[in-house]
Amino acid sequence: MTAALDSLAGRLLDRRRAAGVVRGMITWDELLPLMRGIAFAANVHADDRQARLESGRRYLGVVLQGLRG
Repeated sequence: MTAALDSLAGRLLDRRRAAGVVRGMITWDELLPLMRGIAFAANVHADDRQARLESGRRYLGVVLQGLRG
């Protein structure tokens, strides 16, 4: 299941890059550890579930802006 998800995410990133929505400088293999880092950072940020969700959304927003910028 993980391999299938990785494949789908990679293809989605490729399509978004081809459409000019995402910068061409990053691959899925590079993006995956960054996404894991976001999840880790959100989990260690706070004990409260809601605070972790808010942090994760903020961190993800920063990464997505960078990919689009």
